[in-house]
Amino acid sequence: GQADLIEPAAVQDLFAAPFSIEGQDVQVSATLGLVRLLEHDGTATDALKDADIALKRAKSQRRGGHFYFSRGMGVEIRERVRLMHALRGGFARGELFLAYQPQVELAGRRAFGAEALLRWRTEDGRFVPPDRFIPIAEYSGLIIDIGAWVLREACAELVRVRAAGHLDFTMSINVSQVQFRHPHFIDMLRQALAGTGAPPERVELEITESMAMEEPDLLIERLAEIKRTGVSIAIDDFGTGFSSLSYLQRLRVDRLKIDRAFVTEITDAARGSSIAEMVIELGRNLGLSIIAEGVEDERQAQILQTLGCPLAQGYLFARPLAPEALIEWLGNDALTRAA
Repeated sequence: GQADLIEPAAVQDLFAAPFSIEGQDVQVSATLGLVRLLEHDGTATDALKDADIALKRAKSQRRGGHFYFSRGMGVEIRERVRLMHALRGGFARGELFLAYQPQVELAGRRAFGAEALLRWRTEDGRFVPPDRFIPIAEYSGLIIDIGAWVLREACAELVRVRAAGHLDFTMSINVSQVQFRHPHFIDMLRQALAGTGAPPERVELEITESMAMEEPDLLIERLAEIKRTGVSIAIDDFGTGFSSLSYLQRLRVDRLKIDRAFVTEITDAARGSSIAEMVIELGRNLGLSIIAEGVEDERQAQILQTLGCPLAQGYLFARPLAPEALIEWLGNDALTRAA
């Protein structure tokens, strides 16, 4: 019973004074992962595993602090591990595929490109949302192989679209932070281009604004390497982070994407357009192309056009399409305009 009464603070206090080791004072800090044995009904080994889970959580949240294991944490971790195995197997079995959302010029409503979106349909036909499986792919390192496959697949689709006669068409591909940092990323990009014969000037990579902010020097160097391949760069969900503008000028990017949250806001309130408007203005001043995502109704399209945003994507124009549906949609789009 006594052991249950020791408070984390009492353990932390043991580390407050330096330890004397061979005449040297050594200051050590401690982070604690704790299990309440009264609430624990597994074996001793399970208790140690749970304490380790709590320790990992404590380290990720605040080093030098403590965290008690809760059943939810165990469930969450087991669920992540289950999903990771399912994803590894699903990827090997070909359950991952790309859908393509057309991007259009607002003035003539003409498609000029598409964004490749990663999808996962499990064997039993259920879809796992990307915001659930992509973090797990990143966390487990699987994203490196998946990302290389996405690059090849999207480039191959670009070649098919061009073969169908749509030559001024750009394929936009999302790049994950883990993949982008990988030392062989440029090689993977070059291999995807060379292996498929996709023209680099028709390929765009999308990186998120938070990635752009995290390691400025690495990013500036990496973007310069990408630009040398002839591929262009877009900053996704722009406006959701807090970029410094001087830094943005140093980045060799070509396009800013206005996040869907700001597009939705446009029609909501009198002042709603302000962020979208600022991004459009900023893009203009920096000589960057601007595209709005998540455009769902005609009024949003009109306002964006009035504000000077020339490009958009969203359900108003098309949902993400399967590869064969994309080429068909582009054909119909061309016919409609020719008529």
